[in-house]
Amino acid sequence: MPAIYYRRASAACIAFLLIIATTHNANASDNLWDVLKNGGKVVLMRHAPVERGSESGDPLLRDPSCKTERNLSDQGKRNAEVVGNRFRERNIPVSKVMHSPYCRTTDTAQIAFGKASPAEYLSLIEISGPDEAARQTETLNKVIGSFAGKGNLILVTHEPNISAVSFELMRHLDILVIDPKGEAEFEELGVIRFSESE
Repeated sequence: MPAIYYRRASAACIAFLLIIATTHNANASDNLWDVLKNGGKVVLMRHAPVERGSESGDPLLRDPSCKTERNLSDQGKRNAEVVGNRFRERNIPVSKVMHSPYCRTTDTAQIAFGKASPAEYLSLIEISGPDEAARQTETLNKVIGSFAGKGNLILVTHEPNISAVSFELMRHLDILVIDPKGEAEFEELGVIRFSESE
């Protein structure tokens, strides 16, 4: 087989596989949005994108004034607004929104959903000692598993906190949809990727 034909065939195969993958992901996202529309689920979400560079604040520091913390970038603020609009456009019922007390998580929750409340168990575990991190994770598991509201519970937190309860790799504003099963038990139903949920 001529090399040029082989390269064209390979390119065509790759393009076809990408189309299939994109269609599959879109269908999966649609199904998860339908699940959320019925309520009674927990959404675990990583905060929006933050500023980058040496002058952009300390990602581990917690500063109520938000002057020395790592804050949302302008794009992050716009993306947080997009997430909130997606929930409203799809008429997704929201019972309660909780967030880590850090500025970037607070701003993400408030920009996207309006009314939101801080929760210490969602605070960045990366700066906690092993015992405190374990306590926070245990509390998070219980909050997720025991939720029984008619709408959905939204939890906005940090990547290390999500990694402590899930094997999913979460990018900024990805949405992990969870079905509570009682006490600290729950089932992960899938992830709505921010980049794939247009």
